[in-house]
Amino acid sequence: MMTKTQFNKCFIYPLLILFFGSVPATAQDDMQRLIIFYTNDVHGGITEQEADFLNPDFPPILGGGAAAANIIFRARKEAEKRGDIVLVLDAGDIFQGTPLGTKTEGQAIIEYMNRVGYDAATAGNHDFDLGKEVFINLTKTAKFPVLSANLLDRETRKVFSAVKPYTIIERGGLKIGIFGLSTEATENMSFPDNIAGLDFSAEAPAAQKAVDALREKGVDLVIGLVHMGLPYDVQEGYADLKEAQKQNIVKASYLNAMELASMITGIDILFGGHIHRGYQEPWEDPENHTLCFQNYGNGGNLGMTIIKIDKETKSIAGYELPGRDGSLLLLTEDEFWPDPEIAADIKRKQAEVEKGYDEVIGFAEFNITRSGEGTSPMSMLLCDAMLEATQADFAMTNFGGIRAEIKAGPITPRDLFKVMPFGNSLVVMQMTGEFLKQVVESRVAGRHRGVAIGGGRVEYDTSRPDGNRITSFMVGDYPLYPKKVYRVTVTDYLAEGNSGMDLLLQVNEANIARTGILLREAVSQYIQNHSPLRIKNDGRWIKH
Repeated sequence: MMTKTQFNKCFIYPLLILFFGSVPATAQDDMQRLIIFYTNDVHGGITEQEADFLNPDFPPILGGGAAAANIIFRARKEAEKRGDIVLVLDAGDIFQGTPLGTKTEGQAIIEYMNRVGYDAATAGNHDFDLGKEVFINLTKTAKFPVLSANLLDRETRKVFSAVKPYTIIERGGLKIGIFGLSTEATENMSFPDNIAGLDFSAEAPAAQKAVDALREKGVDLVIGLVHMGLPYDVQEGYADLKEAQKQNIVKASYLNAMELASMITGIDILFGGHIHRGYQEPWEDPENHTLCFQNYGNGGNLGMTIIKIDKETKSIAGYELPGRDGSLLLLTEDEFWPDPEIAADIKRKQAEVEKGYDEVIGFAEFNITRSGEGTSPMSMLLCDAMLEATQADFAMTNFGGIRAEIKAGPITPRDLFKVMPFGNSLVVMQMTGEFLKQVVESRVAGRHRGVAIGGGRVEYDTSRPDGNRITSFMVGDYPLYPKKVYRVTVTDYLAEGNSGMDLLLQVNEANIARTGILLREAVSQYIQNHSPLRIKNDGRWIKH
């Protein structure tokens, strides 16, 4: 395979120029064009949505799945004339995150993918959020293979029957092998009941086994479809990788996409996901020359690349990207008009499941923002709502479960679903002050970012040793008493030991009350009780 500096990259704009004769036929006689569309972390985001990140006051409309469908349909039509090959792939986390995805248990999203004509997808960690049976039903509905070479049946140690380790597609004289991987971390990010009987095994051995099997079957091209992300900064990530190799630190599991591309030989192209960080240009492993692509999440973009295949050697000779910015097409409706039939079908299904989602339940006088650490108006809102709903003494939740912000003005159930898409419920645990302090200490140890809290005040000093960083801990108006028993409310997700809260697994079941109250419902009721909201930082979390 040629190196990146040798690749003939062609930035062509607008997109339709690429399809309608941008490259003379004579120049293509010795090349086969493989057009690949790719998505990841769609999380049910096939509906129209406002692009607040472009203009918060007058956001343009993103066409979602219908806009993507129009691009793909037109590409296929032109590809038939030119003799090009078209693939449509997804790297996992397909449905959970919107009312349309969650309330239909993913069926509306899979049905959309069937209509668009996806060729393969891999299993993401959130595809198990509603349980193993829901996931199995999705694979049965899908008219494309769902791939995961490291998703095993715990008893038989064979690949789980609902998925395949790989698939082979033969088109245009090419034999293309595609394998899938799920992040091994799924076992730490899912409720045990949701993945009962499943084992997410080490990624590297499963990947190499799948690649070797595909090569033995004589494929011309190997594509990896993995629910694993490239580092946020690829240069920094690669420097860290080389330093680890220099120190002979070898990982076989809990890998990111860059580590996988570096460790596994025989992968031509890798499509990643999981971290919702997109890259306009692929990252190429300097040694294995694996091209790594990755899109943003939530369905606002469609990834696209054109791989040029030498017809004689059937090897990669270069690649093209569709626009002046690169590989990712932002699906603004003024540029990519939605397919009318797909759009009408999505809106019909959306209307069925979203009745009442735009009713005003309260008002916010200021933007309710979130943060990845410390205190934010959003984390304060959630924790205070948890306390009010359960009458507990103290509340904790994780930052990762807070997925959006709320703008000043009217608040609707749709806004709350964007913030809390996962349907977590509240659990009240009884624990001593000594144990509660130990739990919070674990979240400020090392490089941990802390935890969102309510009902108290915590100060800590990162210059102090782990386990002894908290300098002040108040519950209500009083210092934490080590021997006193407190009622602490958390989400069921944390109660299962997720997000680094494994200490909570030590709480005796007799001291646990599973309320059944949805976090979304608790926050909705709190907003109605206290509207208009005027949330300002009250100094409940202080880092020295």
